[in-house]
Amino acid sequence: MRIYWADLHIHTCLSPCAELDMTPKGIIKRAAAKGLDMIAVTDHNSAGNLSAALGCAAGGTVAVIPGMEITSAEEVHILALFETIDAAAEMQRQLYDGGDFPPDAGHKAFGTEQVIVNVADEILGFEPRLLAGASSKGLEDIIGAVHALGGLAIASHSDRESFSVLSQLGFFPEDAMFDAIEVTGKKPDTLLPARFPRLHSSDAHSPDMIGRKKTGFMMEAPTFRELAMAIKGEGGRGIRG
Repeated sequence: MRIYWADLHIHTCLSPCAELDMTPKGIIKRAAAKGLDMIAVTDHNSAGNLSAALGCAAGGTVAVIPGMEITSAEEVHILALFETIDAAAEMQRQLYDGGDFPPDAGHKAFGTEQVIVNVADEILGFEPRLLAGASSKGLEDIIGAVHALGGLAIASHSDRESFSVLSQLGFFPEDAMFDAIEVTGKKPDTLLPARFPRLHSSDAHSPDMIGRKKTGFMMEAPTFRELAMAIKGEGGRGIRG
């Protein structure tokens, strides 16, 4: 085993808040240059660019974990990481089939493009749903759905003053079933439960942000299963930085 460095919170040009040059191909290239072994692609409420990201990473030095950043009914952001793209697609299907993020939401009124691309960074289309919106599903329901698909549920930027558990609820539920919490390091996290492992990620929306914050995991390989074991501290795996 060795330490693998990961940035588990990266947005592509599909996310309404990301820069247009955050293409899967460009992200993989920048991640490799930063010495990252693993990244998670986590667009807002969509798995639309995961296929391109996985394709761009195939045969390279950077492993890609399929994911998305889901916004709950309380407007809490939750990083959902999955072993397969099929599991991520099923999570998206559950959100959309439940009536969340309707395709006629008029996202262009908010000045966003939400670009879907292929492995060559060619534009395939534009996501018509307003991905900056919130699901009708509550925090507990989303965490349960992620776990039912074999995924990991991580509380996004838990010490931030917007779209975090604390900012939206005013407290951190003791019975919340997160697998870990993401911290930015900007504030003391004494209000966060000590029982959760702490992860550092960039929440990258532009190329220069990729790898700015990262976490080291002691693992045998940069895979989802090894990552899950490291977060849970199983089999000698663990978080090392």
